[in-house]
Amino acid sequence: MALVGFLPVAIGRYVEVNRGRSIDTTLLLAAFFFSISGIAMFAVPGSPLASGVGTAGLALSVLFGGSFVRHELRLASSHDRWRTAVTDPTVVVGVGTWILLLVTAFPQTVATGGSVTNVYVHFVGYALGFMTAYVAHEWELFEDRVEKRVDTGQLRSS
Repeated sequence: MALVGFLPVAIGRYVEVNRGRSIDTTLLLAAFFFSISGIAMFAVPGSPLASGVGTAGLALSVLFGGSFVRHELRLASSHDRWRTAVTDPTVVVGVGTWILLLVTAFPQTVATGGSVTNVYVHFVGYALGFMTAYVAHEWELFEDRVEKRVDTGQLRSS
């Protein structure tokens, strides 16, 4: 599950390299909180806590997503670059794989044959994988962000 949590950050880094400049990472946070909302609403047995977590996840997703959109609208050349990134087959397959893995890893909790899928342990692995990759990405632990590597319009290899 940690690898599933890492996948949105990997897709974000791929988009950064192809766009030639860094993305506003609130997009990554919006995706994470949207996935939390989906997990709480569909995979966890219904309870007031699950509904609260799902609602809070959706609210944070909208908040971070709105921040990302406002940031991108301020950039004049952003629209064409995003159209190219969104239609990139690698991005489409990556996002589709991420969604498919989430749906597969977090089925609706049903007890069958004396066993229950432990959604909570899956969630801890997913959240730790995302948080670790996100912090490493933000703190530039592995390499500089794209905007710092741009030299006369071309990316230098690290």
